[in-house]
Amino acid sequence: MQEHRFHYQSETLSYYTAGSPDNPPIILIHGYTSSHYVWRQTIPALENHFYCIAIDLMGHGTSDILPDGDYSIETQGKRVLALADELGIEKFILIGHSMGGQIAMCIAALLAPERVEKLLDLDGVAAGHLVESLEKRTQLLVNTAYYFPLFENMTRWTNISYRWGAKTQFVSWFYNFDALPFDEWRIDREMANQSGMRYTWYYGLDAILKLDLTAHLSKISVPTLVIFGKHDAVVPLSDGYLVHEQIPNSQLIVIDNCGHFPMYEATEAYLEALRGFLL
Repeated sequence: MQEHRFHYQSETLSYYTAGSPDNPPIILIHGYTSSHYVWRQTIPALENHFYCIAIDLMGHGTSDILPDGDYSIETQGKRVLALADELGIEKFILIGHSMGGQIAMCIAALLAPERVEKLLDLDGVAAGHLVESLEKRTQLLVNTAYYFPLFENMTRWTNISYRWGAKTQFVSWFYNFDALPFDEWRIDREMANQSGMRYTWYYGLDAILKLDLTAHLSKISVPTLVIFGKHDAVVPLSDGYLVHEQIPNSQLIVIDNCGHFPMYEATEAYLEALRGFLL
C-alpha cells in the first residue's frame, strides 16, 4: 500500500492506496479506535480487480487527532466524500467496519446516496448503541482517560506491550482472543492508539451513540452485503438483522465462531463472502 496525505478544511488526513486507479474504486472505512491496518487481509484479496482506498479517519491512525475536532458520524462521512473528490472519483463501492459501517450507511442513506454503487456493512453500528454491558464499560474507560491523561498513556502502553493487558481490554471483541497472533494485534494497536487518543475515545464513542440510522436504512437502494460475527459482543447482532430487513436489496451472512472482527477470526469465510459479492 502507498501512503498519501490530503487536507480537509484545517485537518491533515492520511489514506492508503493499492491497485490500479483504472479499476473500479472501493473506499474502505475502518471502525472506532482502529485504522487502515484493519484491512491488511482485505486489500490483497481485492487489489487486482479494484482500486482500493483505505482512509485513516480524523482521530485515528496517522491522521490528525484534534482536541476540538468534529468526530460526528456525519462529518466523518463528509471527510470520506472529500477524499473521493480529491481523487476525482464520482462513484464508488463502500466497505465499512463497525463505526465505519455506520459511516458508510450514513453516506449511502443521507449524505450522497447517488455516489454509492455497492455497500458492504461489516459488523456495522446501525441503531446507535453497542452491546449494553460493553457500552457501559467503554464509557467508564473513555471518561477516565479523557479526564486523566496519565490513564490514557498507561492503557496504551499495557495493551500494546502485554498480552494480558490487551486481553483485559479487548477480550469482548473476539470469539477467542487467545487464538490471535499477538504480534499482529500489537501492530494493529500501535497503528490505532496514537498519543492523544483520549479525544478520539471520548468524542468518537459519543458520536456513535448519537446517530440512530434505523429510520433511514430503507433509503439505501444499492446492492448491500451485511456480514456479522455470530458472537459479536461489541455491536449487537440484531443490528445486522435490522439492516438486512430495512435495506430492500440486501443479503446477510452470519459467521459462526466469530466475534466483532471477521477479517481476523474467520478470514477465509469473510474473504469468500467478499469475493462472491464484489466479483
